[in-house]
Amino acid sequence: MKNYIFGYGSLIETESRLRAAPMAKVAFPAIARGFQRGWFARMPDTLASISPTYLGCFPKEGSHTNGVIYEVTEEELEATDEREMGYKRIEVKDFEEYYPIIETGDKVWIYVNTFPDVTPPPSTFPNKNYPIVQSYVDICINGCLEIENSFPKAKEDHFTIDFIRSTSQWSAHWANDRIYPRRPFMYRKNAFEIDAILKDNLPDLYDKIYIE
Repeated sequence: MKNYIFGYGSLIETESRLRAAPMAKVAFPAIARGFQRGWFARMPDTLASISPTYLGCFPKEGSHTNGVIYEVTEEELEATDEREMGYKRIEVKDFEEYYPIIETGDKVWIYVNTFPDVTPPPSTFPNKNYPIVQSYVDICINGCLEIENSFPKAKEDHFTIDFIRSTSQWSAHWANDRIYPRRPFMYRKNAFEIDAILKDNLPDLYDKIYIE
């Protein structure tokens, strides 16, 4: 039996993923059925007094979330558990692989949020004190572009656009916290490509992003 993680946010990007799973250099695009991704995850108050709203996920019939599947060792799984503190790891039973790698007996895990009423309450959505931050969006979109550049079928299926459109609770509470917000290419080489995709798919919200 092998363990795999289904990453749907920052874990899509190679550099970000390797922090907890240094052996996971290769990840394969996939779709998890019955899960809704959105902006409603927060770090525990004990870990951060000033924090953005992160991407989260919860079981929801009829929804889908695209992302990546990658193999992890037991040590890497434990390290990812620690990294994803505040989330609950559960097994994904219904998923679609672009390139079949999962065999009988293997387990695919996803990190989800838990809420008292099953669905995320409005109090968890982005707001003035807990905005979406561009530096985190950059990591996620960059990861999607990596996948499109590595897997032709993912590009054909507009993997990055699907990521944006299948994510709920995009918000005008969105801060551009890039290191060089007026010269983003100094730090994020593909910043203009990321911005163009966001502008095309979230035009009303993109114009409201503010520099923090």
